[in-house]
Amino acid sequence: MKQTKSSDLPKKLIAQLGKKSDRELAKEFNVALHFVRKERLSRKILAFQSINWSPKWIRQLGRMTDASLAEKMGITDTAVFVKRRSLGIPSFFPGRAVHTQWKAAQLRRLGKVTDTALAVEMGISASVVGSKRQSLGISSSLTTSVPRRPWTSAEIAMLGKKPDTEISALTRRGRRHVRSKRESLGIPPTQIQKNITWTPSLMKRLGTRPDAEIAAELGVSLNTVAIQRRGCGIPSYGRSGKK
Repeated sequence: MKQTKSSDLPKKLIAQLGKKSDRELAKEFNVALHFVRKERLSRKILAFQSINWSPKWIRQLGRMTDASLAEKMGITDTAVFVKRRSLGIPSFFPGRAVHTQWKAAQLRRLGKVTDTALAVEMGISASVVGSKRQSLGISSSLTTSVPRRPWTSAEIAMLGKKPDTEISALTRRGRRHVRSKRESLGIPPTQIQKNITWTPSLMKRLGTRPDAEIAAELGVSLNTVAIQRRGCGIPSYGRSGKK
């Protein structure tokens, strides 16, 4: 194979850019494939679109990156991506087994059992099952998530009056959950930051109970208590052995 510069490519080859695949031209004129592709792209010529998706190439989808397969076939990454997604084949990533061969019986179960349950049976990840189901337009009325417990009136009353992080610790809810609830009610975040003098008696409380409880009593943010405790080298409640 000739290792020539893209600028030295034969005029007959250049005239065929976009009319034949880059791979076909590289083979016909005995030059490196990447030079053909580089020349075509520099001239802003679209790749030959009549792609022959033979069983050989389809078997390679998901076994390597879209870019690698595109390079082998002499087509664009986008063309490979579109074909792979149309077949419901998940993208390649190192360490994953060859893409799943779906049996008719397995396809019929999509959406009828949870993605996780079917994934366990097939020995693949739930994300692969989910991708296949969605690519076929199959919705799932099943869920493996645990319903969130309702907000109490006392918890809602905290929103906007205490920092989201503090409410998260007090209610044992995720910070994003707290923020989402507050914003859904149109409640702005708390802007009040109370100044506090850390007297010896207050310092003695640090680490004896959760930071959230101490913050609630003092009327300051959870972060204020945590920073003060860590700055004094006091371990958090539970790690200090004080319960």
